[in-house]
Amino acid sequence: MVLSRAMPKGVVAKRQLSALVSASLEFPDLPQVFPADRKSGESFVTTLSNGLTVITENSTASSTVSLTFPNAGSSSESLVEVGAALANKCLAFKSGSSLSSALILRNLEDDGASPFATAGRTSATIGFTSSPDKAIRLIPLLATNCTYEKWDVRDALAAANGEVAEASTNAEIVLTEQLFGAAYGPQSSMGRAFYSSGASLETIQSFREKAYGLNGAILAATGIQDHAEFCSSVEEGLTETSQGEPVEEVITPSYMGSGEARTHVPSMSVAHVALAFQAPQSAVLSNILRQCLSLQGASNSFASGGLIGVYGSDSNAMCEALLQKPSEDFITRARMAEKAKTLIALENSDSYDLAKALTSQVVDSTTLSAIDQFSNTDIVAAYDDMLKSGLTMAAVGNLNSVPYQGTLATRFA
Repeated sequence: MVLSRAMPKGVVAKRQLSALVSASLEFPDLPQVFPADRKSGESFVTTLSNGLTVITENSTASSTVSLTFPNAGSSSESLVEVGAALANKCLAFKSGSSLSSALILRNLEDDGASPFATAGRTSATIGFTSSPDKAIRLIPLLATNCTYEKWDVRDALAAANGEVAEASTNAEIVLTEQLFGAAYGPQSSMGRAFYSSGASLETIQSFREKAYGLNGAILAATGIQDHAEFCSSVEEGLTETSQGEPVEEVITPSYMGSGEARTHVPSMSVAHVALAFQAPQSAVLSNILRQCLSLQGASNSFASGGLIGVYGSDSNAMCEALLQKPSEDFITRARMAEKAKTLIALENSDSYDLAKALTSQVVDSTTLSAIDQFSNTDIVAAYDDMLKSGLTMAAVGNLNSVPYQGTLATRFA
């Protein structure tokens, strides 16, 4: 499967300067005076026999390799595994497959690679950015079989607890955690906080064994010139990695549609308010609706985790923006804005952002062609369904002048 990515060509005319051409013959190691036009980048997708999906592109100067586990987010935790997703993220690049943490990090450092690890409600990612010639050699370090050395587990739990403590002081994170709790219920898999402590060695192990297998995972790599050779090397390099069980479809908890969460902090000068509704199942359609909200005056709009909405400090202005049904002109502009965002992500010279965009193409089918598969009528109908799904509200800060959910919900009845 090939996904073409068009790139703009230079329009500046090239002049042949005989003196410089002569110099290039006399000094053959000099760089090209007129380098070739940047080639159009292409993306290739292959699913290996072990169930791992590999997607590569061939235009960037550096390589970012990211391995995403779709079921390694906190929404995949059982009730006894709360906090295991965050703790496992902190176990990235720790001892495994007969390699110590120090040796793993030394290999990355010696090859000039910058490692990273992220996690959230729906997935977790581990990866690195390096020069293209080092990428294949370092890939096995992304999928070592963790040996859970006691010092590694201790350090991971300490790092996770540190993130939980820091998150509790961040108004945006608190607002996000409360919004999901109000939307799905605080005891549901999507409603429980991602920033949770209390994980143990046993829960960390059980969660990792079920969520960190190659079967169903996605490996995105930028700056790769030979896709077939890369896939062959990846499959060979990861032969000893656990394939795991086939990724099962995650059943998202039901959206409640009338939840509210409020945290009153009198010392804060303003209130942070988020208003959300149930998002369409299609990520592409959700993104188009989010662009419509932005064009209608809701500059801080979002679409994530099955929710779509706006956030800010003026709840009345936010309601006004939500109540505007998107016009034909707004829908056209929203399509163009979403296509521009997609193109910028795919043409971005930053290999890290490009790797994220390639992964999104596989997970959510967020391609340029997918943006046009919905008619204007479909988009208007989806917007109406969004408003009918019921309002969820979360607020953090000085709430003396912030109305309650019941008051705002009447405006959408």
